[in-house]
Amino acid sequence: MLLKKYKMTVICLFLVTALAAPAYGGDNWAHFENGMKYMKSGDFSRAFDNFTYYLHQPEMHKRMFGVAYFGRALLYESKKNYGKAVVEYRLAIQNDLHPTVKISEKAYMNLGTIYMGRKDYQEAIRAYANAVESNRQNGFAHYYLGLAYLRAGEYEKAEKESEEAKKLGVTFTALSDKLNKAKDAGRYKGKKEEVN
Repeated sequence: MLLKKYKMTVICLFLVTALAAPAYGGDNWAHFENGMKYMKSGDFSRAFDNFTYYLHQPEMHKRMFGVAYFGRALLYESKKNYGKAVVEYRLAIQNDLHPTVKISEKAYMNLGTIYMGRKDYQEAIRAYANAVESNRQNGFAHYYLGLAYLRAGEYEKAEKESEEAKKLGVTFTALSDKLNKAKDAGRYKGKKEEVN
């Protein structure tokens, strides 16, 4: 549930960023915006065409390639075609060429969500760690990296990420609650969180 809420937040934040097009050198964001609208309305064919528009115009829109792949990845993920979504997110990261709107961090976060859903915790750890590397101030990246560590049984690393997420203002408690349960069950010997 928390992963789903975060993913919607990422999509909304990215869309808000994209809508501020004039601040980004006059790039044509209309196709991305239309793609998002069509995706929301369930017209996946038109959404795909709008996201792909940039890829067919390399002389004009090369710096929008990462955005195009990111939009297509969101589309595939919304259709639960996670294999194609992973490929598109990776292409978005490789083609993250826009000088002011960076999408790698968001793509890594969404990759982490997919891997967590697959219970592939080592891949989730890699994805979330890359998101942290992209932006060390992203409390959600630290939080979800902590969850991935917890699920992989790496409790000390999970606790470190939980503490970092709290420092950065993330107020979710599921990670610390699960760490406390692991301590109560004797699976982890770290210090128990004080209850106020």
